[in-house]
Amino acid sequence: MIIVYDLDDTLYDELEFVKSGFKEVSRYLGSDLYYDFMLEVFIKDGSGKVFNSLIEEFTLDTSLLKLIEIYKFHQPRITLPKESLELLKFTKEYKTALISDGNYLMQKNKFRALNLESYIDYPLFTDFYHTNKPQEKAFKMVMEKFEEEINFIYISDNPKKDFIAPNRLGWKSIRFKNPVGIYKEYKSDATFEVTSRSEIIDIIKEIS
Repeated sequence: MIIVYDLDDTLYDELEFVKSGFKEVSRYLGSDLYYDFMLEVFIKDGSGKVFNSLIEEFTLDTSLLKLIEIYKFHQPRITLPKESLELLKFTKEYKTALISDGNYLMQKNKFRALNLESYIDYPLFTDFYHTNKPQEKAFKMVMEKFEEEINFIYISDNPKKDFIAPNRLGWKSIRFKNPVGIYKEYKSDATFEVTSRSEIIDIIKEIS
């Protein structure tokens, strides 16, 4: 059996990366006031216009592209939640993979910051292969990598697109309904749904 993970809001809470990025931008600009403002805008309106609002509010002589670059490509200060660490330690007895959308360098920085190379046998960042979910390409690459296996489980948080391909390919899927994630209100067509990462261990034991 192959255990395949998503990254953002599955193995860690993406809000932690957001906060880390805002702190890096604040350091560049030279004041913690900017961090408080960005976080307030993010919580209220989401990520779309945070840096536009920051530049406008403080009349900053800094380009929008520069702030986005700092945010995306900084070395993130993020850690795995205790439940995720326990889950990853449990699944070391299986072969593991990761399928994650998003900018390749940004996702790889997160992967390294979380020390996931210690737990994931085959990390696959879709941007590097010019694909993304819900396309099947990345999932088929995992199946080709572990061609001797017939049972695959995909663990993710996003019911809008993440389970379409694995469900179509005959995988089992586990949706982690992250209470601080942006998809918590969406319904899911995953095989299983949990509200804590610790429940995933019980499901894997049940399947195996």
